[in-house]
Amino acid sequence: MKQSFKIAFGGILCAFSVILVLLGNIPMAEYIGPTFAGVLLAWAVIEMGALQSVWIYVATAILSFLLSGNKEPALLYAMFFGYFPILRTVLQQKIRLRAVRWVIKFVVFNIAMAAAYLLLVYVFGMPLEEMEGIGKYTIYVLLAGGNLLMVAVDFCIEKLSHLYRLKWQKRIQSIFKIN
Repeated sequence: MKQSFKIAFGGILCAFSVILVLLGNIPMAEYIGPTFAGVLLAWAVIEMGALQSVWIYVATAILSFLLSGNKEPALLYAMFFGYFPILRTVLQQKIRLRAVRWVIKFVVFNIAMAAAYLLLVYVFGMPLEEMEGIGKYTIYVLLAGGNLLMVAVDFCIEKLSHLYRLKWQKRIQSIFKIN
């Protein structure tokens, strides 16, 4: 694959990912933007491999922090949703047992979300009152919902990656005259 294709495709994916993370600035959409931005990174993994996709993730995370007024979507992207497609690919290549892969995904997700919200509260100064919507069970409800979201994201990455390979990969490569 041509290096110019990798650079151009990576730049386009990075730009779209930053836009999607910035859409997380819309109230009540803090999860949607970073989630879709992460799903886009799955296409970079298909075209360039996991190692080179890390650079797109890093560039998107940095640009999202610099450009975003609301740090929550940028932090959610940086702490989990951005690297999840890369992690998912590496786990599929290295670990045969599906149950072990799922356990690792859940552990990584829960640690990442706990760290993200600790950073939001204690570093970025997000008031704790914003997280008290359901009372003392708020954190558990958020984690349960987040875990369901992670399963949905995993499913979407799988299906959209398959669709990309079947329908869009040749079209995109023809735009860059790869074939």
